[in-house]
Amino acid sequence: MRTIKIIVALAFLTQAVFAQQPFEFSEQAVIERLQKDIYTLASDSLEGREAGTIGERKAADYIKARMQEAGLKPLFGESYFQEVPFPGEFLAGQDNFLVIDGKEYEFEKDFFAMPNTGNASANAPSVYANFGLEGVEGIDNYKDLGSVAGKVVVLEYYSPEGLEEKLGINSRDALANKIELAIKKGAVGIVLVNSLSWRTDPRISLRMNVPREDIPVVFATSAIAEIIKAHSGIEIYMSTELEREMHTGINVAGYWDNNAPTTVIIGGHYDHLGFGGSGSRNPGERLIHPGADDNASGTAGVIEAARYLVNSDLKKHNYIFIAFTAEEKGLLGSRYFADSDAYDMKKANYMLNFDMLGRLNDYSLALIGTGTTPMWEDLIDRAAPEHFNIRKSSGGLGGSDHTAFYLKDIPVLFFFTGIHDDYHRPGDTPDKVNYKGTQEILSFAYDLMRLIENEDRLAFTPTQTTDTRRRRADGVTLGLMPDHAYEAQGLKIQAVIDDRPAQKAGIQNGDVIIRIDEEEIKEIQSYMRALGNLQAGRTASVTVKRGEQELTFEVKL
Repeated sequence: MRTIKIIVALAFLTQAVFAQQPFEFSEQAVIERLQKDIYTLASDSLEGREAGTIGERKAADYIKARMQEAGLKPLFGESYFQEVPFPGEFLAGQDNFLVIDGKEYEFEKDFFAMPNTGNASANAPSVYANFGLEGVEGIDNYKDLGSVAGKVVVLEYYSPEGLEEKLGINSRDALANKIELAIKKGAVGIVLVNSLSWRTDPRISLRMNVPREDIPVVFATSAIAEIIKAHSGIEIYMSTELEREMHTGINVAGYWDNNAPTTVIIGGHYDHLGFGGSGSRNPGERLIHPGADDNASGTAGVIEAARYLVNSDLKKHNYIFIAFTAEEKGLLGSRYFADSDAYDMKKANYMLNFDMLGRLNDYSLALIGTGTTPMWEDLIDRAAPEHFNIRKSSGGLGGSDHTAFYLKDIPVLFFFTGIHDDYHRPGDTPDKVNYKGTQEILSFAYDLMRLIENEDRLAFTPTQTTDTRRRRADGVTLGLMPDHAYEAQGLKIQAVIDDRPAQKAGIQNGDVIIRIDEEEIKEIQSYMRALGNLQAGRTASVTVKRGEQELTFEVKL
């Protein structure tokens, strides 16, 4: 009898977990729930919610529990989770060694693989080329060396004091330039050293996202530097190997079925930067980046919208509520979902993207994607509170998760309170969130959705691009969206933007850019570097792979 009672009790508890919970929707009740959700998601125990980490999995479990409380059913069959594989950092492989004049040195003690090294080896005499400069401010380190082709070129890691500031370039670009010059001159390997007594040795991190070369590139300690410099032509045998980790992020999604023919998708990413890394605006510090505004605030908004809409009289549509992984890795989670067969995107009427709802400090709210349907402008004007300063932007493409749905011809609207000093820094903490402002944004979104209840299906309109957060500050663009998940050589184009230089020249979605003028394009970093060398008004030769063909287009910038 006791066993039966236990089974019945467990069954009751299981039902309670999945059952819809009652919620109060007064302003204070909503604010308190937003505070609880954001403080939890941005807590130190979740360690910044970097995609593919334990911290992100804890956040996914929390979001799933809140969706269950709201009464949502799992979207992915019996699961609320959709696994999203993506490439991670490079790690040192097994084949890393440095032998100088027959003596082998210890990896990660005497020398380090550079993040731009190739998986390659070299066995050749060495030549010291000092700062590795040619024709820069009267400096020519190669002038008296003869040919360096077929040799291991030894270069100073740093530039001469004051040179970078004088030239207006950063240290990363200065280093990349000297490495590229040595490779163009035929170097088969590169050893970087630091002979400047007033400069400390650099901290080498494989987390740096830089172009990979085809030859081995290492940094060696000062003791090795002295040996190489003292013996011109000394034989160096070197090898480097980096291996790419694969990670798995998790999209979390629930479904509310109103037996309607169309569906509304409400989403926002829940991943952040973890302990910082290359995306941090404090890149030298390994500190938890809590991401309260970016994007615990939007995630809490998705959860709260689920609570409200499940209990509302808005029944014209079904609803998908989804928290995306790996937005900070390049919008990977949203694109994976949109491209999957998890749900028929043809049923989607529109998509709302909540990303950074937490800093409505002057009632200034950006709405991006207003040109993706002719209806948005009028609907927004009718629904917006009078005290809101609405900043409209028509473009459907941009640096957040609505992009994947725009590319499926779905009208989108991206709610965004703007960049601030704490963006992508450890200071993006829950105490700085404007909770009343977030609550008011959600109320505005509900009013907007209520107006749409009286409309026919929203017609999709293609637009030009707007990228509020990641737009190039200066210089030219080709007008395209890169495929951040592409791992082979070149830059694969996810989307070509209408009426922009690439589209006008005949470049298409799916093309892989392999060369711009004389510069080889290996991935997005070398692409961005090539763009930096271009000038508006001129014409650039852009070579792409389209299937098995190589095609060259003259692109007017």
